[in-house]
Amino acid sequence: MDGKAWFIHPVAVVNYFPVKPRLWHEPLENPQRTFYNSGVAERPHNGAFGLVRTQAGGKRKAHAGLDLFARIGTPCFACLDGEIVKACGEGTYGEVIVLKVKGDDLRASRNGSVLEFVKEKEIEQAIDFDINSDYFYIRYCHLHKDLKVPEIQVGTKVKAGDHIGYTSNTGNAKKYANTHLHLEIAMKIHNNRSPKKKQTETEEDYEKRRLGYKINPALFVNLNPIDKKDQEKAVIKGDKFYNSN
Repeated sequence: MDGKAWFIHPVAVVNYFPVKPRLWHEPLENPQRTFYNSGVAERPHNGAFGLVRTQAGGKRKAHAGLDLFARIGTPCFACLDGEIVKACGEGTYGEVIVLKVKGDDLRASRNGSVLEFVKEKEIEQAIDFDINSDYFYIRYCHLHKDLKVPEIQVGTKVKAGDHIGYTSNTGNAKKYANTHLHLEIAMKIHNNRSPKKKQTETEEDYEKRRLGYKINPALFVNLNPIDKKDQEKAVIKGDKFYNSN
């Protein structure tokens, strides 16, 4: 009735104990992993967080976010209450919106899921990530450059569930068929990676460090099962634009 659980007594209705409402709102209406990779091969682990990608020669490559299947023009939403601290282009990330949120709110939003692709080296968080930080930054990447929500600007305060933007294929996603939202949860607005390789570290250790100050978004996003037929229709058959009907 009002965010509380009620105990029904034979004579009276008693306020039994408070129930804390869930803070988290999904970034997309139907969040699911990308089934295809950029080469249109069936690789659902390829969009997971960790050393999940394989380069020529078998070398592991870091992926520092979660790729969620999304046709171009799909609405995306604020996952938590917070403030927009960035809304602009950011190189290979394309158009980006960054939402600053309270550390307590993020910590309360962990969904209890287990890693799905441990064998493919999906991990929970980067080496330097600190879950006890006061604030975190949810980064929405490859967004639409022209289709925008007018009131969403730097300094805008939003509530969980507010419409903040639209997905697209900007940045390095432009040349690929698997349109998606690249979602990151980081300790800084940007520059969350360590770009220089140390002489004493292996290639794999360097790739781990390149994950920077980030945590796996799959620990918070409640993923739905992959709809293979729908993703095939979008990625293979070219039906890549969002239609609300």
